[in-house]
Amino acid sequence: MQHDGLYFLPLGGTGEIGMNLNLYHHAGRWLAVDCGVMFGRTELTQFALHPDASFIAERRDALDGLVITHAHQDHVGAVRDLWPQLRCPVYATRFTVEMLRSNLREVGLHGKVPLRVIEDDARFSVGPFDLQRVPMTHSTVEMAGLVIRTAAGTIFHTGDFKLDPEPVEGRTTDARTLRGLADQRVLACISDSTNAHEEGWTRSEGEVATGLREVLGAAEQRIAVALFSSNVARVHTLMRLAHELEREVVLLGRSLERTVGSARAAGYLKGLPSPVEAREYGFLPRDRVLLLCTGSQGEPRAGLTRMAEDSRRDVYLEDGDTVVFSARKIPGNELFVERVQRMLTERGIHVVTADDAFVHTSGHPRRAELRTLYDWIRPEAVVPVHGTPMHLAAHAGLAREMGLQSYEIRNGHILRLAPGPMGVVGSVPVGRVRREEQRRGGKRR
Repeated sequence: MQHDGLYFLPLGGTGEIGMNLNLYHHAGRWLAVDCGVMFGRTELTQFALHPDASFIAERRDALDGLVITHAHQDHVGAVRDLWPQLRCPVYATRFTVEMLRSNLREVGLHGKVPLRVIEDDARFSVGPFDLQRVPMTHSTVEMAGLVIRTAAGTIFHTGDFKLDPEPVEGRTTDARTLRGLADQRVLACISDSTNAHEEGWTRSEGEVATGLREVLGAAEQRIAVALFSSNVARVHTLMRLAHELEREVVLLGRSLERTVGSARAAGYLKGLPSPVEAREYGFLPRDRVLLLCTGSQGEPRAGLTRMAEDSRRDVYLEDGDTVVFSARKIPGNELFVERVQRMLTERGIHVVTADDAFVHTSGHPRRAELRTLYDWIRPEAVVPVHGTPMHLAAHAGLAREMGLQSYEIRNGHILRLAPGPMGVVGSVPVGRVRREEQRRGGKRR
């Protein structure tokens, strides 16, 4: 690689959804952006996979830092696994740091990882990289894209985003700063591809509140809502609706408890009632309960799955109760989710999904939002990431329709961004490591 060049190298998350780990190289130094996991499963177990970081671990003396865009596990969940190999400072906002600390405690790394707390719209330097966070909306708080400025040129790394005018919690997208990038010659936009095959505009989180209000208001007995635990805005909406409907909130699931605790510590969920302890669940009148729980993907050990199996004694569901799936089915989990829904229905429990009512929306941009972003920024090229090959191809096609260059790369490809013509100039080995196997001695799959 040329010393004065700027290069992009994804080790995970390009050609797949999850397990994001991105590297930038300039002036002989490296910058890492995000460090996440993806989840694999069998019928009885779930396990985490993270990228093989051997390439950058062998060059960690030249790694100046790891910047986390937001708190989702596919962007931050592998820090606990890979930091011992990387040994660099980790930069993140307060909410993300609160979530990360919980993960680090589980593996004995709390207090050992140098965490640098930054503001949501911070501008700061990491080695030769001048970085600026630009707040954008997503399905959790404190998500921001990254402007990465170097002597070789400027790029914009979107991270996960949508252009939501009513995100419920957290800041709206900083459109003014994004529009200002058009005057700064952005060489490339490294951009989220998750919904690039879908026309239109992703519906707002604020609209979900209206849909949930209708469903919850019609329920006569207990209500359980299964959701992604890190969706602070959805938790906010449900807590507010519980207050309006005179129901007590009960949390079921460690990850959900962690999210609520971290959100409150970071200044979110203000003015909302505190949850009732799960041990009080059985003493509450059935028409005064709103249970927020994990298990929207049919995970074998999640609270909702165990309630569907009627294998819990403390928190349970009965004939006439309602379960709302306020989450999408992640591809590959369909049979597990349908199994849980079938068990609930067979016991006389009313099941409501996003096919029945508007109880969920995506955190990622559809094609109209991508076009809007590129109209604002006017990048010279688009590099699709965060998606399967189908998503990347749809995204690249959209960019080319707009007259932009686009490069469909995969994990391990070294993409030269500057100087000279962009293009793939080499590749490095990549792979996946199963967390359970790593603990037993580092076997890789």
